[in-house]
Amino acid sequence: MAIKDWYKLTFQIESDSEDIIIWKLNDLGIFSFSFEYLIKNKNKKEVNIWLPSDDFGETSRSGFEKVISKLLNINTPNNQFFNWSIIKEEDWLSSWKKYWAPELVGNHFLILPFWINLNEKFKDKQIIKIDPGAAFGTGSHPSTYLCLEKMENILFSDKKVLDIGSGSGILSVAAKLLGARDVCAVDNDYLAINSTKSNFQLNFGNLNNLNTYLGSFNDVILENQLQQFDFVLCNILAEVIKGMIPNIYKCLRNNGEVIFSGILNSQKDEIIKILIQNDLKLMDVSTRKDWACISAQKNSDPT
Repeated sequence: MAIKDWYKLTFQIESDSEDIIIWKLNDLGIFSFSFEYLIKNKNKKEVNIWLPSDDFGETSRSGFEKVISKLLNINTPNNQFFNWSIIKEEDWLSSWKKYWAPELVGNHFLILPFWINLNEKFKDKQIIKIDPGAAFGTGSHPSTYLCLEKMENILFSDKKVLDIGSGSGILSVAAKLLGARDVCAVDNDYLAINSTKSNFQLNFGNLNNLNTYLGSFNDVILENQLQQFDFVLCNILAEVIKGMIPNIYKCLRNNGEVIFSGILNSQKDEIIKILIQNDLKLMDVSTRKDWACISAQKNSDPT
């Protein structure tokens, strides 16, 4: 098999622009990226983005630069702002690791890159081992952090859980660690499904009690008649969430709960309005940086 090359794009941003960059990259389906603090200027960060060369020819790279320039309102000529380099597959896998370190999330979770040995001081934490090879999301993003923080205060023991947009599988793993009986993971990207399976296997040594479904949520839920879930986890973009809410209601059992994340603070009121219109009772809203996490409960069907 031929070694795949990657483009590494590097540029600098003001630190407070990090969230909007993350939002846009997620919106574009780009998940291989990192942010580094600059020692000489704490108000700026260096952004590193890895893009598969097969998918990003000259036209695509130019178009991507325009998207980022518009987002950041950049007036500097692109050749003075963006730095492109070619990275070989094996070099990409090695360089990616240096941006990873164990990360505490909430009061109980520790996200642990699989090649790092567990420090004794963290042995009382709920350990989520992650292989970032596919780079589909970590606990560092505010929306994922909020979701995990919410989950650690919920009793998942013997519950049936649905993870929509599973990505790396980090929420599926967390649900199982917290005692979930059955976990169903849905994603429309086969690489994400593979990543979910890989990380579930990494943590538990098997795929018992995990079912994965490739495809859009609305199609998968109807084709497979998925229903009677105690909890639904949905950490994706708000624009996508809006079209899912009616079917999320249908697949919850009476009094079942849903946790929505990936929602900007400016979008939460619209999401809450749609929830209420679909007989989902608002339970809680938490925020981190510019992001919101919303939990709601299905009202019992009228008798």
